[in-house]
Amino acid sequence: SIETCDECCDGSHFGRDDGATWSNRYYTATQHFRGPGHPVFLIIGGEGSLDPNPLSSDGMLYPFVTQHLAPKFGAAVIEVEHRFYGPYQPIVERDATVEELIRLLTPQQAMADMIQLVKHFKDQLRCSEYDRSSELYCPVITVGGSYPGFLSAMFRLVHPDVVDVAYASSAPLKLYDQTADQDAYYDIVTKAAERLSPGCADAVRSALEEAKVRIEEASSVEEAVEEMNVCYDTVPEYIAGDVEHPWLHLHLDALATLSADITMAIGFSFADFDMDAYPPSEELGLYKACRVFQDEEAGTMEKVKNFFELLGEDPEAAKEYPDRPGDEDRDCFDLSVFLPDGENARIATSDWSGSGGGNDGKMWDFQLCTTLVDPIGFSEESMFPPRKWTYEDLTRYCQLRYGTKVTPQPLALVRNLHFDDLVAAGGSRILFTNGLQDMWSGGSYLEDVSDTILALNFENGAHHSDLTHVGPTEDDTDDVREGFVKIADILDGWLREIKRRPDGR
Repeated sequence: SIETCDECCDGSHFGRDDGATWSNRYYTATQHFRGPGHPVFLIIGGEGSLDPNPLSSDGMLYPFVTQHLAPKFGAAVIEVEHRFYGPYQPIVERDATVEELIRLLTPQQAMADMIQLVKHFKDQLRCSEYDRSSELYCPVITVGGSYPGFLSAMFRLVHPDVVDVAYASSAPLKLYDQTADQDAYYDIVTKAAERLSPGCADAVRSALEEAKVRIEEASSVEEAVEEMNVCYDTVPEYIAGDVEHPWLHLHLDALATLSADITMAIGFSFADFDMDAYPPSEELGLYKACRVFQDEEAGTMEKVKNFFELLGEDPEAAKEYPDRPGDEDRDCFDLSVFLPDGENARIATSDWSGSGGGNDGKMWDFQLCTTLVDPIGFSEESMFPPRKWTYEDLTRYCQLRYGTKVTPQPLALVRNLHFDDLVAAGGSRILFTNGLQDMWSGGSYLEDVSDTILALNFENGAHHSDLTHVGPTEDDTDDVREGFVKIADILDGWLREIKRRPDGR
């Protein structure tokens, strides 16, 4: 069921004492709950509106949790939308100010919301709140993939009094603690594409090198985008200038910027395809994207044009860019779909994996301009033109976008949450899972950290392939199918341990 709770999220945990509250949207599934004493799965929402999942019979994100783990353990499930994403906002009837976003849009605040919602839900279930020795105690297992996977692990690390077990899939902790190799992300995208369609990397690399030359040699931005079948009136103003008086814009700078941003858009579109590249098949968007660039009969600019046409037609692209072309009667590609909301928006945002469009894209862009910094660059080894990521460039972008009050703080989060050394921070009962074809695996834990901080890797897996929106199916590869069994066994062992040793750790 879909619910909101007004009294669950008040102002007290973010510096307000005026009694104000806001509605936080969440979903619940209790059909398998066998009563107090059984677990509660908390599915954590992330950087997007948490709308009902049309691919699941219960509308919830992860059928593996709601339709497999919940009945196995007699568990209830709650799924919580992350603050500032979706229609329910802490600041109502107006846009939040920069100062408010700095204070309120943080992982810590999101976890504080979820603590209150879990308490509310456990009260409804008549569970004992914190007394693990009680027969009515309902252990809490957090679940998340990608950024919510990070939050899942943090919830267990920082709030062990609330959370008993964390299941964190494709969770890029090492990216957020600034120790991951910034080149790993697009190097893995390149290897995954090459594995799926041999020859893809060289085909993309050579086409983008030639496209750069062709774009920068064009007589105008309008001529360059026409060759790629991009709608000229959707080219951002920072590239096109005043579209009614284009001669007022500096032509050479505009073409160079257009070239760089077209490459960026293609790069993070490939990354989006890679996230969904499971189970392996020729029906995948990643395979189709490779074949576009491997078409030996097409010219360079025709390949770019055909790639954008694929984005307009492929259902995978709709997940990241719901306002993609195809929603209107236009024969050209709408480049503005890559722009998040707000002034001074750019295609190359604070997140070089792609922020997404609309208000959700703006909120994610802002988070990565403050404490959730993810260094992602393009190496000489990737199939995209090299482009080094720097803190200096990030700061310039963020201050152009949000003003000088915003300065990225790359170490603030790790200093506050201490996730650079999970053992020293007292971590336990955290399970990391990774698809090795997923670029986010380059920032995650791929090996066991301790006897109770474990890692499972899937050679054929992509982005949280164990937590897909369709759940376990006959199409799953053997490694992921075996992973479902291992995950359930690990959780079962930890839940039994909690019953034996109700000491919290």
